[in-house]
Amino acid sequence: MIDQWTVWMREAMLWIEQTGPVGWIWFVILYTLSCVLFLPGSVLSFGAGAVYGFWGATFLVSVASVGGALANFLSTRYLLRGWMERRFAKSKKFHALNHVATKDAWRMIILTRISPILPHSLVSCAFGLSRINFWRYIIASWVGFMPISAAYAYSGAVIGAAAKGGINQGPWAWALYALELAFTIAVTIWITRAAQKALRAVAPEVVEEEKNSTP
Repeated sequence: MIDQWTVWMREAMLWIEQTGPVGWIWFVILYTLSCVLFLPGSVLSFGAGAVYGFWGATFLVSVASVGGALANFLSTRYLLRGWMERRFAKSKKFHALNHVATKDAWRMIILTRISPILPHSLVSCAFGLSRINFWRYIIASWVGFMPISAAYAYSGAVIGAAAKGGINQGPWAWALYALELAFTIAVTIWITRAAQKALRAVAPEVVEEEKNSTP
């Protein structure tokens, strides 16, 4: 299903690129849908960078990420609360995250958005079952999503520029593209590791549970 979803998203980005401002709305809708279905949105994030450039894609991906997080949060809190509580009743990771989130909401939300150690959709559901304030959740999620959104957008923008320029750009242009991508990857790794280290300090039980559950 994930492979088919990736193909659909690639085709959707080709269509979005041709629809102008309407494509922005469709992008947010598709990204939100990927979050609700617990499917990866990386293809959309890279595609946004190639289509809209760094600044436009960073804003659009961060907003779309918040849209997906909001959909999971509200559906869990108001529509699926009983089912979600039963579904994760025996999950130590879920209960640990929920417990820590009530004590240090701002930091927990931001760190879990930056760190890839926990699936963002699962985190949104956990926060939906907690007592976290709605606006605090939205603002902190947007702040936390921003660094990763920028990294995806920049990578997509570099790849898009290389593709649009064709192969006749000379060795120096391609060396610059490679250097920019390498730098982006290095910064992304550093940011995520720093967030994971901070998350381990704030909520060690959440991190350890995730490590123990990894085969």
